[in-house]
Parts: sequence; C-alpha cells; structure tokens
Amino acid sequence: MSVQRFAIQLPTMTPGTSRSIQCLRFGRKGARPKLYIQAAIHANEMPGTMALHHLMPQLIEADAKGLIQGEIIVVPTVNPIGQAQLVGNQHLGRYNLLSYENYNRNWIDLAPAVAERIAKKLGQDAEENITLIRKTALAVLKELEPVNELRTLRVEIQKLSVDADFVLDLHCDIHAALHLFMAARDWPQGTATKSGPAYELAADLGSEATMYNEPYPSALTFSGVNGALWARLAERFPEASIPQACMSCTVEMRSQFDVSHAQGEQDAARLLRWIVRQGIIKGDPGRLPRLRVPATPMQGMDVGYCPKDGFLAYHLEPGAKVKKGQAVCDVIDPASPHGPKARTTVYAQTDGVLFAKRLNGSLAWPGLVLYRIAGEQRLAHRAGMSGLDD
Repeated sequence: MSVQRFAIQLPTMTPGTSRSIQCLRFGRKGARPKLYIQAAIHANEMPGTMALHHLMPQLIEADAKGLIQGEIIVVPTVNPIGQAQLVGNQHLGRYNLLSYENYNRNWIDLAPAVAERIAKKLGQDAEENITLIRKTALAVLKELEPVNELRTLRVEIQKLSVDADFVLDLHCDIHAALHLFMAARDWPQGTATKSGPAYELAADLGSEATMYNEPYPSALTFSGVNGALWARLAERFPEASIPQACMSCTVEMRSQFDVSHAQGEQDAARLLRWIVRQGIIKGDPGRLPRLRVPATPMQGMDVGYCPKDGFLAYHLEPGAKVKKGQAVCDVIDPASPHGPKARTTVYAQTDGVLFAKRLNGSLAWPGLVLYRIAGEQRLAHRAGMSGLDD
C-alpha cells in the first residue's frame, strides 16, 4: 500500500485565481474503521496542523509496515479560502470575507433528505441500516450542485467524512486549555463510563474540559453535522435500529500561539495512541491514561459576556478550577483616574474549570465573550444556548 495524495479543486471566484484543498489517504480506501481528521477550518488556528505535521510521518511508517487496518483521511489545512485572507499584515481566516459567514457554521444537515429516501427501507438490522444511511448520504451529496467555492468546499469535504466511523475536527481558541465538544450519544448520558472512543479520546489527549450537547448540537458545525446525522435519524425513526455510527468531535487544541515542534510531537503521539486504541492501526496503545475531568453538559457551560467597553486583565489562567462568585477578570476604563474604581469585575456563575479566555490587555466591548467555564450543574440562563458565539 502507498499514501495517496489528492487535491479537490474549488471553482474560480475571480479571474486569474484558483484554490484547491490538499488531502491525503493512508491505508486502503473503503477499509474499516475509517477516520477522517482535518485542521484549520478556521484558517488561523494552526496547532492542529502542527500536530498533523508530526503525525503524518508516523502514518507513512505504519502504512509501509502494513499496520493500517482501516482508512485514514487527513486534511491538514482544509480551508484554502481562509488561508488566503491576509489583511494588513494579519492573517484572519475565521470568517468568509465574501459572506461574513463563520467557516465552521452552515455545514449541510443531510438528515431531512436522507430520512425522506430511507423511510421505507429501514429495518431492525443495525449494520444494514448503517450501510443504507451512508450510501444514501453520499448519494445526496453527489446530487448537490454548489455554485461557489465555499459551498463546494463544504460539499466535497462532507463527501470525505460522511461515511467515517470517526471524525476529528482540530481547532484552537484564543487562549485555552485543551478541551473537547461532542454529542451526548458519543458520551451516553454524560456518564464517565471508562470505555468507548469518546472517553478514550478525552483520556488519551488529556482533555481538561469535555462538553456534550443534548441530544445533538443545534449549530451546523462540521463536527456537529457528521455526528448529528445519526442522532437526528434515530430520533426520526425510533422504531428502527440506528446506532451512533460516527463519533464526531471538535478538538480544541489549546491556544492560537501554542504552535511548536515539542507540542506538535506530543499531540501527534497522543493522537496516534488513540488511533491504535480504536483498531485503525495495529499495535499496543498501552494503558489508558486517567481521565482528568468528567464530561459536563453544554448547558453547564458558563459564558462570561463583557458588560462594558475597556481593556481586559484576568485573575485566572486556562485550566484553573473556579468557584461560583470567584473573580475571573476586570474590564478597565483606560480614561478613568480612579484606580480600582475604574475596574468592573466579572465573576464566575458556576463551579468548574476555566478552559478558555481572551488575552490580557485585549480591547473589550459590550457583549464580547470573555471566558468559558465547564461546570457540572446545568444553568437555567444557558438553556437552549449553544455557547458557540461567533
């Protein structure tokens, strides 16, 4: 077997320009289990790309030794549109400048179209249902005719991921500890059962906060549409046997500035250990590390919003354990001469782990997300909110 490198050509948007997505396949096409892993859909988030830079040589070695049991598709920089967004010596890459869309929103919810086609074909054989759903989802995608490059990117990438057993979407935050977002069906009822790919991913990667949506994410993120397809169909057809045939997870790999060879090597080793543990590559993954924290519900996530304009100074760093009522940060009026009276302090609304924040000294404005805390207790004021503020 050999590594296959291929490109997905995007349609030309302006005369004289063209872009393509560079993809790699390890193992044999169609083999199981199948892993799809991508990085940098938010194109200025590069820690995942660095991890894949160090992972891919190990995949080449495993492939050469015939150790890859399944199929692994790697897309190290999935968003060439965002990669090209260089403005005033700054790389942007979170929003499409043409439509102002967040690149990780508005992916394609295939459940309605798939449900319409399979309604009379489902049965009690789970494996037959899985095969039917995957085949139908691919057929729906192949019939779509996107007219611009962003829509084409979404359609073509979902063709690569929709039939995968595992989907990992590598991101990072501005300043954060490593944390995960997934669906409740991947972590059943939020319990800390010491088994299953989701639990093992959190343990192998050393996640400092793991949050799950119930019953699935409402926002159409890339990870969300891959995992929620199965949950939505199971909800639509409760009489049929439809398992959660794709474990899809958003992996937030710390901070935008956490890009180094040392960190990339460590992340690649942890990813490889998990891949081996899932039987995608033959080998001994070793003992499962201890889970650092239990998974918590998305409704338990306290999101701190800025009450006024100013600049920021934080009392805590990512990974800190927090108590309700504890001071998290100050919003400072730079023109006030009154010292402490110029500071508006923002306090935690739950016990938990502070896993993401902005940088000290950042400019702040009303409504800006200041931090996120993963807590075990569901918060009434967070009911129905995804927490994925753009």
